[in-house]
Amino acid sequence: MTLNPTAENYRVAVAAYEAGRPSYPAEIVAALPLAAARCVVDLGAGTGKFTRLLLQHLPATARLVAVEPVAEMSARLSREAGVEVINTRADAIGLETGSVDLVTCAQAFHWFDNEASVAEIARLLHRGGTLALVWNNRDDRTPWVDALSVMIEGYAGDTPRQRTGRWRWILKDPRFVLEREIVQDHPHRMRRQDVFERIASTSYVANLPDAEKAILRDKTGSILREAGLGDADEVVFPYVTQLFLLKRA
Repeated sequence: MTLNPTAENYRVAVAAYEAGRPSYPAEIVAALPLAAARCVVDLGAGTGKFTRLLLQHLPATARLVAVEPVAEMSARLSREAGVEVINTRADAIGLETGSVDLVTCAQAFHWFDNEASVAEIARLLHRGGTLALVWNNRDDRTPWVDALSVMIEGYAGDTPRQRTGRWRWILKDPRFVLEREIVQDHPHRMRRQDVFERIASTSYVANLPDAEKAILRDKTGSILREAGLGDADEVVFPYVTQLFLLKRA
C-alpha cells in the first residue's frame, strides 16, 4: 500500500504545520492511560506536536515510538531525546505482536482508516490495550472560521478528512470497544500572520502553486479584516478537540 498522494504534500508544509497548528488540551492527555504504560506508539506523528506531550507525561522507563511515513515531517521530531522514530506506513509498523499498551493517532487516523492499518494496530496492542483517536477540529460555529473552511473546501476533492466521518466504522469494529468519548472546546492563541500558515498546512492547500496560495493569503486577510481582526497582533482560533478511547477486545 503506497502513501496517499495528497499526504505527500506535507513534504512542503513542515514549517506551516509547526506555525499554524495548535497543540492539544492538557485534559485530553490526562485522559490517556500513560502512568503504567511500557510501550506507546504515536501513529501518524507528523512533526511531533502530540508526541512531545506524550513524552512529558510518560514514565521515564517507557518506550515511545513515533511512526510517520513522511520523512520531512518526522525529521524535526528525530531531534527529541527519548523518542524512537520510524519512517513507515501505518500498515507496516513491524513491532512485536501484543507489545504495545497504547496507540495514539492525533490528527491522523483519517489518513489510514483502512483494514490493513487497523489490523496492524490490533496486532500491536495486547488485549486490554488502548487506541486513542484525537482530532483538533476547526470550530465552524465561529463565522470567520467557517468562512476560512468554505474558502478552502473547493480544493479538498476526495482528500481523506476527519469531517467526512468515513473513519467512524472503527467505532463498531469487533476488535475494539469504545470506552469513552471526550469533546472539549480548545481556543488556540496564535499570531495573526500564522492564521494563513494554518490554511497552508492543510494537505490539499500545501502543494498549490504559489500564485494560488497568494490569492488564498489575500482572501484570508480579507476574512480577518471583516471579522474585525485585521489589526490584531494575536488571534484566538477556536477549535473543538475530540478524543475517542477504544479498548482492544
